[in-house]
Amino acid sequence: MFDLGQSSFSHLELTDGRGAEALDRGAPVAGEIRIADRGFGRTPAMARFREASKAGADLIVRIRPGGVKLRQPDGTGFDLHRHLASLPAQVEAQDVSVLAQVVGQADMPLRLVLQRKPPAARAATEKKVRRKAQQRQQAVQPTSIAAAGWLILTTTLPQEDYPASQVLAAYRLRWQIELAFKRLKSLLHIDQLRCHSEPAIRRWIAAHLLLALLSEDISQDFLAFFP
Repeated sequence: MFDLGQSSFSHLELTDGRGAEALDRGAPVAGEIRIADRGFGRTPAMARFREASKAGADLIVRIRPGGVKLRQPDGTGFDLHRHLASLPAQVEAQDVSVLAQVVGQADMPLRLVLQRKPPAARAATEKKVRRKAQQRQQAVQPTSIAAAGWLILTTTLPQEDYPASQVLAAYRLRWQIELAFKRLKSLLHIDQLRCHSEPAIRRWIAAHLLLALLSEDISQDFLAFFP
């Protein structure tokens, strides 16, 4: 995990080849807002995170259309693809209250924060959708094209305290996390493994992570002074 306020890593966990990334890795902190990209948009992990925090920590997660099973507040189904396709062209953003279905548990209340992408980003995403459909020898669905034009976030933050504009602004900070991992690769070359056995690989990565943490700790002394 990466603490955006401190601009440093707050939790590192080294797993084996079967230990995938998940939103609930690392204990939640009261008052925390955990921000994650769509690779982390899985309902079971989101539910575990909220349960572990006793609803004291919130999340902002980008999701894929169809990646989360949703209902409307009255319990009826909610088809996100169709909803996006039905929105008029003049609608640039929308805030929708929904329920996420969690297997074996009660539905989890969420907000969908939707923002229409700029034309260039929309065209690039549509191109990817068409290319994937062609690779799979499938017809492109109009609803998939409609969904490609939207940034889709889900959050547990209350609307009265965190309007959609603030949720979108907070999500944009996620790029600082991408830059942090880029620094690990470009400056510390953590991705250039010089060994092959699992014990040696673990030692290699652990040593580089320790160096990264020490570097961040030293850099805080410089960041404390202006400019």
